[in-house]
Amino acid sequence: MRRHTAFARFALLLLVGLLATAGLAPVPAAASVTAPDRLGRAAQQAGGSEVHLPLSEPPTLDPGLAEDGAAIEVVHQLFDGLVFLEQSGGVSGLGAESWSISPDGITYTFKLRAGRTWTDGRPVTASDYAYAWRRNVDPATASPYANALFPVKNAQAINDGELTSDQLGVQAVDDRTLVVTLEQPAAYFLSLASTWTLYPLRQDILEANGDNWTDAGTIVTNGPYMLTAWEHDSRIVLDRNPSYGGPPPSIARATFHLFPSEGSEQMLAAYEAGEIDTTGAGVPSELPPSQIDRILADPVLSGQIRSIKQSSTELIIVNHRRPHLQDPRVRQALGLALDRTLILDAVLKRAGEPAYGIQPEGIVGRQTNVWPRDNVAMAQQLMADAGYPNGAGFPEITYTFNSSAELRILAEYLQARWKETLGINVRLESMERRVFLPWRRGEEWNTRGDLYRASWFSDYEDPNNWYNLLWESSSDPTSFNGAWKNTSFDALVRQGASEQDATRRASIYGQAEAIMAQEYPHIPVFHYDVRSLVKPYVRGYIPSRVLGITPLRTMSLDSR
Repeated sequence: MRRHTAFARFALLLLVGLLATAGLAPVPAAASVTAPDRLGRAAQQAGGSEVHLPLSEPPTLDPGLAEDGAAIEVVHQLFDGLVFLEQSGGVSGLGAESWSISPDGITYTFKLRAGRTWTDGRPVTASDYAYAWRRNVDPATASPYANALFPVKNAQAINDGELTSDQLGVQAVDDRTLVVTLEQPAAYFLSLASTWTLYPLRQDILEANGDNWTDAGTIVTNGPYMLTAWEHDSRIVLDRNPSYGGPPPSIARATFHLFPSEGSEQMLAAYEAGEIDTTGAGVPSELPPSQIDRILADPVLSGQIRSIKQSSTELIIVNHRRPHLQDPRVRQALGLALDRTLILDAVLKRAGEPAYGIQPEGIVGRQTNVWPRDNVAMAQQLMADAGYPNGAGFPEITYTFNSSAELRILAEYLQARWKETLGINVRLESMERRVFLPWRRGEEWNTRGDLYRASWFSDYEDPNNWYNLLWESSSDPTSFNGAWKNTSFDALVRQGASEQDATRRASIYGQAEAIMAQEYPHIPVFHYDVRSLVKPYVRGYIPSRVLGITPLRTMSLDSR
């Protein structure tokens, strides 16, 4: 859904850290890396600056439960993980100062940095990581990203209820040494170690406060910022953490003004009134379609537009449990009937690229040439071949989306387009985002849902984060829950996850991509670029291509 940066530079780091990217290199024997704290060279000292940013209300600030962009945006500022994936393409040590990998690629040993503490002054220890991982993989926690831990030994069996969490392959040897044992070599594991589900947590704080542990005044974090206030549906305030052991960020305070997920008009008004310093790259973020022409014609506003490329895809999830959607010809027809260029340029008036294939640029295995393109005549023929000429006999279907002005415009286009081209009736259903997120994994979707709007933003730019995490059938129930299963696809992506040779790995995922193109399990629509307005006094505002995270650690403000 949304959040973290890219991958490595130095030769040794390329051999080790860049296993995490696109399968660029094999694991060297007994590889060891000492990681400089490279964030420090970009961060600026002191200063009393405050930045004002837009966000929607996060459902949670618990790293183990976070799954949407708003939650992950804030969690990323509050917590440090073992490593950091940089915008430039490097893996830097964050909580870890070094790591080594066993010759067989199974065992990772992380040495934690000395002097890193929690906001209450207690040292961050290897046990804090081990506790968090065990807690988040435990089925009782119901972490939506529990499958991010599945490469770790016994994780999936624990999550399936077959083993207990103390049998997870993670061990705190001492306060500064964390040893991780994998099920098999995982070329992407260092990237995975940067993500929020693997952040450390304080067991005593969680156990003492239960569900309220993330409240302002209670939460204890280890990142460059601390939570000062969370006024629900109004604002979240983060202050620079005075006890942070890393380089202090230049921005002293970040105030996130909370807008409804459909609040792009209110957000733009706040920007023009000087209440926020950027329209952001999160939710809401994209400028309202009704205002684009005015903004482009405005000599001041047009000069403040930034186009921010994202590793992401807007798509339509198909419920494969529904008999009328189980024929791939029907799914292809729904996709081929669209005019994706029209959707971007005229319907939504937003930045982006038409998506012919689900995986975005930069993901190994991606082959847009094997996917069919927009073609109304072919779509109509496919529906006829499936037994529904001009939509005859095809039941009314429901398209569900989380509420926003832009998503309603898209939904109304889909409704009209499919009626006009395929003769099928579509009922539109909108939900508040906080209702929509759990609904898509519930019984109502399973038994009565047909299609829903979704998006995916790379958590790390590796095929595992798409083919395995999203589309492999064992991961599907905790990702998009579309119930598509193809045994050949599953076998290929499982093989690709552990393959250490870059060329073979690319070939394996390419074969998996060909199966997806033929099966057309879900409907790609477009790949995101975010158009954001940024005040001229904001420096260093380059949200990550992966997840669009605000770079608070390295931003600064000129005098206004």
